[in-house]
Formats: sequence, structure tokens, C-alpha cells
Amino acid sequence: MTKRTRLTIGLIAAIFLLACACPASSLPTLNQNPTAIPTNIIPVVPTIPAIATATDVAVAPSTGNVLLTDDFNVQSTEFETYSDENGVVETRDGVYLVRAISDLWHWGRSSSEFTNTVAEFDVTLISGPSNNNAGFGIVCRLTERDDTSVDGYMLAISGDGYYTIRSVTASNMSPLVDWTYTDVINQGTELNHVRATCSDTELKLEVNSQLVAQASPIAGGSTSGALAFSAISFEDAEKIAEIHFDNLIVREP
Repeated sequence: MTKRTRLTIGLIAAIFLLACACPASSLPTLNQNPTAIPTNIIPVVPTIPAIATATDVAVAPSTGNVLLTDDFNVQSTEFETYSDENGVVETRDGVYLVRAISDLWHWGRSSSEFTNTVAEFDVTLISGPSNNNAGFGIVCRLTERDDTSVDGYMLAISGDGYYTIRSVTASNMSPLVDWTYTDVINQGTELNHVRATCSDTELKLEVNSQLVAQASPIAGGSTSGALAFSAISFEDAEKIAEIHFDNLIVREP
């Protein structure tokens, strides 16, 4: 499996015209590959050592106060709808759809901002590369700087059974836990249940009731912000990846 790293800062002017109705449509998108970084873009920040991971620890149900729920059975008032040259995000047929059509991470973000969260949701790869080499997950504490670059944390899995936790600083991604394989993740078009924790003291990624990765927030990292569902295809010849997100519950840790 190859996961690319590229990034762009800013979108086309048409996207900025949507900003009043869709706050996140003006955000840049990200793409990533730890082993092949193009030379004509802003370099990523130095890699942060990976934190030890665990793949065989069962986790208890989350019990914090509920901050947000959305089953997407009606048009979401929380998550944006827009389309551009990198894809589409919208509420459709009872799910939140993220359809990436370029070699960049494509996402749709919430209008609300949060500090410490545990976000649980169901996610399904509906269509993508024939080898399932597509990434999808959630970005927490997503904030935009004055220069339109962004900060936050991404917790993601892939259709071929990998997971990662990554920090985002000024639109540069660095792995806190790099892409790692586990058989806990259901591959292909099978549903996965994900729980992503973002707090002042820890980042945790749980899949199908198993803890797969944990890390610490970086010094000076984003401390609050929006949530964003994200997706990407890592295959140049098969750039389309459509991911459906459903049954979101956001709680305090």
C-alpha cells in the first residue's frame, strides 16, 4: 500500500463565494504519501516519532455528555454541502457522502467547533480503487489560519486495512502514528464503526470496539475547532473514492 503526501493551500475563487453559506468550503485540502513527496510544494514538517499502538484491547462504551448527534436522515444543518474540482460533500439518502475525485484529501466540515470530543460514527467505502487503497476518517480541532492554511488532527483508516493518526500544522501533515496494518478493520465495502478521541491529553482511534492507535497532541497544536469527514483515493489511475458516514454521536470525553 502506498499513501502519498501532497497538499494545496487555498481553493479556487468559486469556493470562497460559498463561504457565507458553507464555512469550510474555503478550506484547503490535503493529500499524503510518506514515501513520495513532490518537490514543488511546501515541505512537510519533520516526522514526529510514532507512539506505540495497540490492536487487541477491547474498549468500553463512551459515556460523556452528548454534544452533537446526526443520523443524516434529513439534510444536515451541521455539516456543509459543496462541490469543487476535488469532489463533493453532501447529505444524501440517509448518509453524509464524501466523494473525492482528485489526488487530494477532500472533506466536509461542521459549522460548530469543539474542544475535547469523542466522535463515534459508522463509515463505509462505497466505491474506490479496485485494491481498496482509499483513506477515510475524521479531522478534529480543524481551524483555519489567516493565510487559509489549517491546523488539526486526522484519525483515519483505509479500505485495505490500515490506520493512522496525523497532526496538521499550517496545512502540513506529520504522522503521530504512521499508516499501519491491522485485521481489526473490515476491508473493502464492509461497514466499520469508528471512535475518535481528541482531548488535551490524548488522541485515540478505536475501530470496531478495538483500540488500534493512540498518541499525544503536539506542543502548540490546535486546541479546538470543527470536525470534518474526509476521504481520498491513493491510486492515480483510480482517483474516485466515495465514502458514506452515518450515525454520528459526539460526546465529551
